[in-house]
Amino acid sequence: MSSLVQSAGRQLRNTFGDDALSWFDRSYASDWVVATVAWGISLWIKLLPPFERDFNADDPLINHKHRPNQISGNTNMIVAMGVPFVVVIVLGTLTASAMHIHHGLLSLYSGSGFTALITEALKNRVGQPDFLHRCKWIESISACSGNLDKVQDGRRSFPSGHSSEVFAGMTFLSLFLASITGAWLFRHSSPGRAFTSSRLARLFVTLLPIAYAVWVAVSRVEDYRHHKEDVIVGSLLGALTAGTCYLIYWPNPFTVQDHSAVRHLSRPRHVYGELSGTRTVADDYGYELANVERAEATV
Repeated sequence: MSSLVQSAGRQLRNTFGDDALSWFDRSYASDWVVATVAWGISLWIKLLPPFERDFNADDPLINHKHRPNQISGNTNMIVAMGVPFVVVIVLGTLTASAMHIHHGLLSLYSGSGFTALITEALKNRVGQPDFLHRCKWIESISACSGNLDKVQDGRRSFPSGHSSEVFAGMTFLSLFLASITGAWLFRHSSPGRAFTSSRLARLFVTLLPIAYAVWVAVSRVEDYRHHKEDVIVGSLLGALTAGTCYLIYWPNPFTVQDHSAVRHLSRPRHVYGELSGTRTVADDYGYELANVERAEATV
Protein backbone atom coordinates (compact mmCIF):
# COMPACT_ATOMS: atom_id res chain seq x y z
CA MET A 1 0.00 0.00 0.00
CA SER A 2 2.81 2.40 0.94
CA SER A 3 4.57 1.71 -2.34
CA LEU A 4 1.42 2.64 -4.23
CA VAL A 5 1.16 5.92 -2.30
CA GLN A 6 4.81 6.70 -2.97
CA SER A 7 4.37 5.89 -6.64
CA ALA A 8 1.31 8.14 -6.84
CA GLY A 9 3.25 10.91 -5.11
CA ARG A 10 6.13 10.63 -7.56
CA GLN A 11 3.70 10.72 -10.47
CA LEU A 12 2.06 13.86 -9.09
CA ARG A 13 5.45 15.55 -8.66
CA ASN A 14 6.48 14.56 -12.17
CA THR A 15 3.27 15.99 -13.60
CA PHE A 16 2.64 19.03 -11.41
CA GLY A 17 6.06 19.80 -9.91
CA ASP A 18 7.81 19.12 -6.60
CA ASP A 19 5.42 21.40 -4.69
CA ALA A 20 2.30 19.82 -6.18
CA LEU A 21 0.77 19.12 -2.76
CA SER A 22 2.62 21.68 -0.62
CA TRP A 23 -0.68 23.54 -0.14
CA PHE A 24 -2.60 20.49 1.06
CA ASP A 25 -3.91 20.31 4.62
CA ARG A 26 -5.72 17.43 6.33
CA SER A 27 -8.73 19.69 6.84
CA TYR A 28 -9.46 19.34 3.13
CA ALA A 29 -10.06 15.64 3.77
CA SER A 30 -12.67 16.67 6.35
CA ASP A 31 -14.34 18.85 3.71
CA TRP A 32 -14.56 15.86 1.37
CA VAL A 33 -16.10 13.78 4.17
CA VAL A 34 -18.68 16.45 5.01
CA ALA A 35 -19.67 16.80 1.35
CA THR A 36 -19.93 13.02 1.03
CA VAL A 37 -22.16 12.88 4.11
CA ALA A 38 -24.42 15.49 2.49
CA TRP A 39 -24.65 13.33 -0.62
CA GLY A 40 -25.35 10.24 1.50
CA ILE A 41 -28.13 11.88 3.49
CA SER A 42 -29.73 13.19 0.31
CA LEU A 43 -29.77 9.68 -1.17
CA TRP A 44 -31.26 8.30 2.06
CA ILE A 45 -34.02 10.92 2.07
CA LYS A 46 -34.76 10.13 -1.57
CA LEU A 47 -35.56 6.54 -0.58
CA LEU A 48 -38.10 7.61 2.04
CA PRO A 49 -41.79 7.46 1.07
CA PRO A 50 -43.17 10.92 0.21
CA PHE A 51 -45.71 12.75 2.31
CA GLU A 52 -49.19 11.88 0.99
CA ARG A 53 -50.73 15.30 0.76
CA ASP A 54 -54.50 15.52 0.21
CA PHE A 55 -55.55 16.54 -3.28
CA ASN A 56 -58.68 17.37 -5.25
CA ALA A 57 -59.42 14.97 -8.12
CA ASP A 58 -60.77 17.93 -10.09
CA ASP A 59 -57.77 20.19 -9.52
CA PRO A 60 -56.65 21.47 -12.97
CA LEU A 61 -53.16 22.29 -11.68
CA ILE A 62 -52.32 18.60 -11.29
CA ASN A 63 -54.43 17.24 -14.13
CA HIS A 64 -52.00 17.49 -17.07
CA LYS A 65 -51.02 14.52 -19.21
CA HIS A 66 -47.96 12.56 -18.15
CA ARG A 67 -45.32 13.16 -20.84
CA PRO A 68 -41.81 11.78 -21.43
CA ASN A 69 -38.91 13.90 -20.22
CA GLN A 70 -37.09 16.04 -22.76
CA ILE A 71 -34.03 15.60 -20.53
CA SER A 72 -33.81 12.46 -18.42
CA GLY A 73 -32.52 12.43 -14.89
CA ASN A 74 -29.39 10.51 -15.90
CA THR A 75 -28.64 12.90 -18.75
CA ASN A 76 -29.12 15.87 -16.45
CA MET A 77 -26.71 14.41 -13.89
CA ILE A 78 -24.08 13.57 -16.53
CA VAL A 79 -24.12 17.10 -17.96
CA ALA A 80 -24.44 18.93 -14.63
CA MET A 81 -21.56 17.02 -13.01
CA GLY A 82 -19.63 15.51 -15.92
CA VAL A 83 -19.03 18.61 -18.04
CA PRO A 84 -17.65 20.76 -15.18
CA PHE A 85 -15.58 17.78 -14.01
CA VAL A 86 -13.94 17.41 -17.42
CA VAL A 87 -13.33 21.16 -17.75
CA VAL A 88 -11.62 21.30 -14.34
CA ILE A 89 -9.43 18.28 -15.09
CA VAL A 90 -8.41 19.51 -18.54
CA LEU A 91 -7.60 23.10 -17.53
CA GLY A 92 -5.87 22.02 -14.33
CA THR A 93 -3.72 19.57 -16.27
CA LEU A 94 -2.88 22.09 -18.98
CA THR A 95 -1.69 24.55 -16.35
CA ALA A 96 0.03 21.80 -14.32
CA SER A 97 -1.80 22.76 -11.14
CA ALA A 98 -2.94 20.04 -8.75
CA MET A 99 -4.42 22.75 -6.54
CA HIS A 100 -6.70 23.94 -9.32
CA ILE A 101 -7.93 20.42 -9.93
CA HIS A 102 -8.49 19.69 -6.23
CA HIS A 103 -10.24 22.95 -5.40
CA GLY A 104 -12.31 22.82 -8.57
CA LEU A 105 -13.55 19.29 -7.92
CA LEU A 106 -14.14 19.91 -4.22
CA SER A 107 -16.21 23.04 -4.81
CA LEU A 108 -18.21 21.27 -7.53
CA TYR A 109 -18.76 18.16 -5.39
CA SER A 110 -19.70 20.05 -2.24
CA GLY A 111 -21.97 22.53 -4.00
CA SER A 112 -23.88 19.79 -5.78
CA GLY A 113 -24.00 17.67 -2.62
CA PHE A 114 -25.54 20.35 -0.44
CA THR A 115 -27.92 21.27 -3.23
CA ALA A 116 -29.08 17.65 -3.41
CA LEU A 117 -29.49 17.50 0.36
CA ILE A 118 -31.65 20.63 0.58
CA THR A 119 -33.65 19.66 -2.50
CA GLU A 120 -34.47 16.16 -1.26
CA ALA A 121 -35.30 17.45 2.22
CA LEU A 122 -37.98 19.71 0.71
CA LYS A 123 -39.11 17.60 -2.18
CA ASN A 124 -41.60 15.20 -0.58
CA ARG A 125 -44.31 17.77 -0.11
CA VAL A 126 -46.16 18.89 -3.27
CA GLY A 127 -47.84 17.04 -6.15
CA GLN A 128 -46.60 17.49 -9.72
CA PRO A 129 -48.76 18.94 -12.53
CA ASP A 130 -49.26 15.43 -14.00
CA PHE A 131 -50.08 13.76 -10.70
CA LEU A 132 -53.68 12.79 -11.51
CA HIS A 133 -52.61 11.15 -14.79
CA ARG A 134 -50.07 9.09 -12.85
CA CYS A 135 -52.53 8.40 -10.06
CA LYS A 136 -55.40 7.05 -12.20
CA TRP A 137 -57.83 7.85 -9.39
CA ILE A 138 -60.69 5.40 -8.77
CA GLU A 139 -63.56 7.12 -7.05
CA SER A 140 -65.24 3.92 -5.82
CA ILE A 141 -62.26 2.93 -3.68
CA SER A 142 -60.89 6.46 -3.16
CA ALA A 143 -57.39 5.41 -4.17
CA CYS A 144 -54.83 5.64 -6.95
CA SER A 145 -54.54 2.65 -9.27
CA GLY A 146 -51.46 3.74 -11.21
CA ASN A 147 -47.91 2.43 -10.97
CA LEU A 148 -46.78 2.91 -7.38
CA ASP A 149 -43.32 4.26 -8.25
CA LYS A 150 -44.76 6.78 -10.70
CA VAL A 151 -47.44 7.84 -8.22
CA GLN A 152 -44.91 8.38 -5.44
CA ASP A 153 -42.60 10.25 -7.79
CA GLY A 154 -45.57 12.40 -8.78
CA ARG A 155 -45.81 13.61 -5.19
CA ARG A 156 -42.25 14.97 -5.30
CA SER A 157 -42.52 18.33 -7.00
CA PHE A 158 -41.18 21.16 -4.85
CA PRO A 159 -38.48 22.17 -5.62
CA SER A 160 -37.48 20.88 -9.03
CA GLY A 161 -34.57 18.45 -8.71
CA HIS A 162 -33.59 18.82 -12.36
CA SER A 163 -33.44 22.60 -11.96
CA SER A 164 -31.47 22.66 -8.71
CA GLU A 165 -29.03 20.02 -9.95
CA VAL A 166 -28.30 21.64 -13.30
CA PHE A 167 -28.03 25.14 -11.81
CA ALA A 168 -25.59 23.86 -9.19
CA GLY A 169 -23.29 22.39 -11.83
CA MET A 170 -23.66 25.15 -14.39
CA THR A 171 -23.32 27.97 -11.85
CA PHE A 172 -20.03 26.45 -10.73
CA LEU A 173 -18.89 26.12 -14.35
CA SER A 174 -19.88 29.70 -15.14
CA LEU A 175 -17.99 31.04 -12.11
CA PHE A 176 -14.97 28.87 -12.92
CA LEU A 177 -14.84 30.04 -16.53
CA ALA A 178 -15.28 33.65 -15.43
CA SER A 179 -12.30 33.30 -13.11
CA ILE A 180 -9.97 31.82 -15.70
CA THR A 181 -10.98 34.23 -18.48
CA GLY A 182 -11.40 37.41 -16.44
CA ALA A 183 -14.71 37.94 -18.23
CA TRP A 184 -16.35 39.60 -15.24
CA LEU A 185 -13.46 41.92 -14.36
CA PHE A 186 -15.28 44.92 -15.76
CA ARG A 187 -12.92 47.45 -14.16
CA HIS A 188 -9.82 45.94 -15.74
CA SER A 189 -8.66 46.37 -19.33
CA SER A 190 -7.71 43.43 -21.54
CA PRO A 191 -4.77 43.28 -23.98
CA GLY A 192 -5.93 44.43 -27.41
CA ARG A 193 -5.17 43.39 -30.98
CA ALA A 194 -6.24 39.78 -30.47
CA PHE A 195 -9.49 37.97 -31.12
CA THR A 196 -9.14 36.16 -27.80
CA SER A 197 -9.20 39.50 -25.98
CA SER A 198 -12.84 40.14 -26.86
CA ARG A 199 -14.72 40.84 -23.64
CA LEU A 200 -18.04 39.99 -25.26
CA ALA A 201 -16.68 36.64 -26.46
CA ARG A 202 -15.49 35.78 -22.97
CA LEU A 203 -18.77 36.91 -21.44
CA PHE A 204 -20.64 34.78 -23.97
CA VAL A 205 -18.62 31.69 -23.03
CA THR A 206 -19.26 32.18 -19.31
CA LEU A 207 -23.00 32.60 -19.85
CA LEU A 208 -23.40 29.46 -21.98
CA PRO A 209 -23.68 27.15 -18.92
CA ILE A 210 -26.37 29.39 -17.40
CA ALA A 211 -28.26 29.44 -20.70
CA TYR A 212 -28.23 25.64 -20.76
CA ALA A 213 -29.45 25.51 -17.15
CA VAL A 214 -32.32 27.87 -17.96
CA TRP A 215 -33.31 25.67 -20.91
CA VAL A 216 -33.40 22.58 -18.68
CA ALA A 217 -35.48 24.41 -16.08
CA VAL A 218 -37.98 25.64 -18.68
CA SER A 219 -38.28 22.11 -20.10
CA ARG A 220 -39.57 20.91 -16.72
CA VAL A 221 -42.55 23.24 -17.07
CA GLU A 222 -43.04 22.31 -20.74
CA ASP A 223 -43.09 18.62 -19.82
CA TYR A 224 -45.67 19.30 -17.08
CA ARG A 225 -43.31 17.76 -14.54
CA HIS A 226 -43.18 20.85 -12.32
CA HIS A 227 -45.03 24.02 -11.47
CA LYS A 228 -43.37 27.34 -12.21
CA GLU A 229 -42.59 27.97 -8.56
CA ASP A 230 -40.89 24.54 -8.30
CA VAL A 231 -38.52 25.46 -11.10
CA ILE A 232 -37.82 29.00 -9.86
CA VAL A 233 -37.03 27.90 -6.31
CA GLY A 234 -34.99 24.90 -7.50
CA SER A 235 -32.93 27.10 -9.82
CA LEU A 236 -32.24 29.70 -7.12
CA LEU A 237 -31.39 26.97 -4.63
CA GLY A 238 -28.83 25.36 -6.94
CA ALA A 239 -27.26 28.67 -7.96
CA LEU A 240 -26.94 30.07 -4.42
CA THR A 241 -25.61 26.85 -2.89
CA ALA A 242 -23.08 26.26 -5.67
CA GLY A 243 -21.98 29.90 -5.58
CA THR A 244 -21.45 29.78 -1.83
CA CYS A 245 -19.34 26.61 -2.00
CA TYR A 246 -17.36 28.02 -4.92
CA LEU A 247 -16.45 31.18 -3.02
CA ILE A 248 -15.12 29.11 -0.11
CA TYR A 249 -12.28 27.84 -2.29
CA TRP A 250 -11.99 30.46 -5.06
CA PRO A 251 -11.75 34.26 -5.15
CA ASN A 252 -14.66 36.39 -6.25
CA PRO A 253 -14.55 36.44 -10.10
CA PHE A 254 -15.55 40.12 -10.05
CA THR A 255 -12.51 41.14 -8.01
CA VAL A 256 -9.77 38.61 -8.87
CA GLN A 257 -6.42 40.35 -9.37
CA ASP A 258 -4.28 37.37 -10.37
CA HIS A 259 -4.74 37.30 -14.14
CA SER A 260 -2.06 37.15 -16.79
CA ALA A 261 -2.35 38.12 -20.44
CA VAL A 262 -1.64 34.53 -21.44
CA ARG A 263 -3.40 32.21 -19.04
CA HIS A 264 -5.89 34.44 -17.27
CA LEU A 265 -5.99 31.77 -14.58
CA SER A 266 -6.91 32.90 -11.08
CA ARG A 267 -5.45 31.03 -8.15
CA PRO A 268 -7.72 29.16 -5.74
CA ARG A 269 -7.59 30.11 -2.09
CA HIS A 270 -5.31 28.57 0.55
CA VAL A 271 -8.25 27.81 2.80
CA TYR A 272 -6.12 25.95 5.35
CA GLY A 273 -2.48 26.01 6.36
CA GLU A 274 0.08 28.78 6.28
CA LEU A 275 0.89 30.80 3.21
CA SER A 276 4.53 30.87 2.18
CA GLY A 277 6.74 33.79 3.25
CA THR A 278 5.16 36.94 4.67
CA ARG A 279 2.62 37.63 1.93
CA THR A 280 -0.86 38.37 3.19
CA VAL A 281 -4.09 36.94 1.91
CA ALA A 282 -4.86 40.35 0.43
CA ASP A 283 -1.56 40.28 -1.49
CA ASP A 284 -2.33 36.90 -2.98
CA TYR A 285 -6.02 37.27 -3.72
CA GLY A 286 -6.87 40.93 -3.87
CA TYR A 287 -9.35 41.04 -0.99
CA GLU A 288 -9.13 42.02 2.67
CA LEU A 289 -9.92 39.91 5.70
CA ALA A 290 -10.75 41.04 9.19
CA ASN A 291 -7.69 42.16 11.17
CA VAL A 292 -7.56 39.01 13.27
CA GLU A 293 -7.84 36.68 10.28
CA ARG A 294 -5.27 38.69 8.32
CA ALA A 295 -2.83 38.58 11.23
CA GLU A 296 -3.28 34.83 11.58
CA ALA A 297 -2.69 34.34 7.86
CA THR A 298 0.69 36.06 8.04
CA VAL A 299 1.96 34.36 11.21
